[in-house]
Amino acid sequence: MTMSIITVCHNAESTLEKTIQQVLAQTYGPIEYIVVDGASTDGTIALLNRYADQITHLISEPDSGIYHAMNKGIAKATGDWIYFANADDYLLDSDVVSAVMAFVTDHPDCDFVYGNHETRHRSGESRIYEPAPPENMLSELVYLGNCFIQPASFFNAKLFEVLGPFCDRYNIAADYDWFVRLLAHPELTVCHYPHAIASYAQGGASSDIRALFAEVFEIQNRVPVYQQPEWLTRRMTILQKEFVDKYARLEERHRAVVARERRIGELETRLDTLEAEAGELAGQIAAMKTSKFWTLRERWFAVKRQLGLSAD
Repeated sequence: MTMSIITVCHNAESTLEKTIQQVLAQTYGPIEYIVVDGASTDGTIALLNRYADQITHLISEPDSGIYHAMNKGIAKATGDWIYFANADDYLLDSDVVSAVMAFVTDHPDCDFVYGNHETRHRSGESRIYEPAPPENMLSELVYLGNCFIQPASFFNAKLFEVLGPFCDRYNIAADYDWFVRLLAHPELTVCHYPHAIASYAQGGASSDIRALFAEVFEIQNRVPVYQQPEWLTRRMTILQKEFVDKYARLEERHRAVVARERRIGELETRLDTLEAEAGELAGQIAAMKTSKFWTLRERWFAVKRQLGLSAD
């Protein structure tokens, strides 16, 4: 099975190189590597030119957004399977593609394979997430819960013939729209590969929650699967539960913050007391050092040291 890996980028000079290096380090072959750049104006083109002899197809021209660029890559791809390694995301090790393709060989009914993923948070922390199983994924997608993500997904190329490309009328959630259509299709098989595939950086376009959910709910109100009566009821139930759960989590977090602030206040009060006591002791010591007793004590220790006796 041949593999096409597509990297979409725009002004990504600071994050792109690791993405490229992890693609080129893959032990699987053959790999067709396609890079679609949106006419970058920073150092991205110079960076890409350094790897030009290892990139099968390099396109650099204006586009109307990430999904338009991804669709350009799909149109260029000739592989049996397609993977998107976009700027600031990268495969976790050099054997990922080989391992996933071995999984596909062992599970030939799979049309779409998703794995676990590492999320790099803005705080600098990272964590491995395991998405829900395929049978629960439509429910998870209602509120973007424990669902799979595009950087940790492998696509059988025939899927884009069956479902079409990404709908680039959406700026943020075109992959969401495509995933819902995939999961609702009765003849396509979605499989979970139970290992980490990629590292994904938070903070992209999808971090604009208002804009993201505006598109997500527009899609939900349009696609047939979510318009079925049982799904209309289930969507409401899921969203209500998520609202209650999120409110409960906020309340728990608030109680924890209040308790922590109370403890900090207690520690500050104790510290003030200790500082006052230390000041009093310092004053007492200073007063003792001016007394005749302290002078005699110091002279006695000096004599003992001259005699070679212990100064204790």
